[in-house]
Amino acid sequence: MFLIKDISTFFWLLLAYIGAKYAALNLDIPYLDMNYILWTWNKTFFITTRDAFIITGIIFLFIEIYKAATMGEYSTQETIFSFFVAVAYLAIFLIWDQANNSEFFMLMLMSFLDAIGGFVISINAARKDIAVKK
Repeated sequence: MFLIKDISTFFWLLLAYIGAKYAALNLDIPYLDMNYILWTWNKTFFITTRDAFIITGIIFLFIEIYKAATMGEYSTQETIFSFFVAVAYLAIFLIWDQANNSEFFMLMLMSFLDAIGGFVISINAARKDIAVKK
């Protein structure tokens, strides 16, 4: 339960991305092909593995914002870990040439949004808990 609840989901997404790159997977191959659906525009629609990473990142961002909004005992530790994960995304984006692309940049922005959002939600919740008189 510790690995799911207390560690940022973007950490697992980062490990999956690095694993996919080290496994030399072509991220442009169709991951989900929807050619069997009759589209009104008569065009093919498919989701590549890159798109699947972005979709997963959006879902993980929703999960992380939900976890930040439902304050727990370890919310401060998780927020700090989220900042470390966001800095790791930035470092990998700047250093590793295989991560210097648009989808990793979007995942990095989502990770920073997760870290900053967790911090802002924690501050607002703490402000409501403590009544400060002027």
